[in-house]
This record gives sequence, structure tokens and C-alpha cells, in this order.
Amino acid sequence: MSNRDDKKTRMYIYVADVVAVAWNQDKGMLLKRLRGKKSRQKLADEIAARGGECSHQNLKKLEYGESESVSIKVLEAICAALNISLSDFLSTVEVTN
Repeated sequence: MSNRDDKKTRMYIYVADVVAVAWNQDKGMLLKRLRGKKSRQKLADEIAARGGECSHQNLKKLEYGESESVSIKVLEAICAALNISLSDFLSTVEVTN
């Protein structure tokens, strides 16, 4: 087997090209854990203060895994309000050159 056969092909995409992120119960539980003791309403208010849109009802749906997807804009706003990285919710590959 040659080295070429051992290599894995990886595709990288720009977040700006992504409209929505697939969502599930695991991501919902992670969101709830990262939110901590902050109320959903307080988080929704902080998102709105940063120019984002996500109601406390929508946050509840996300936390309970009732949504199949979330827009990247909403997820970015949630992450900004929680002061966390978008990569907490995305599968990422780190490459060092």
C-alpha cells in the first residue's frame, strides 16, 4: 500500500457559506450545560442586545433537541452571548502546517 492510499481526503468549508447546522439532543444538552445558571430569557436578551434574534422559546426547543437544525446566524449569536466558540457545536479538524 502506498502513502497515497493512507491519506484521508478532507474538505474544508467557510462558515460564511453555511446557512444552517444540523441539530440534535446531544447538542441541545451541550447548549443547556454551557448556558449554566443563566436563564433562557437572560440569554435571549443578551443575544438581542448584540443584534441577534433568538427567543427564549427557541432556546428551549434547541435545548430539548426539538429542532432539526439551527441557522448559523442564530448559533453565532448564541455563542457570542455565551462567550464560547462556534466550534463547540461543529465537527472540526485542526491542521498544523
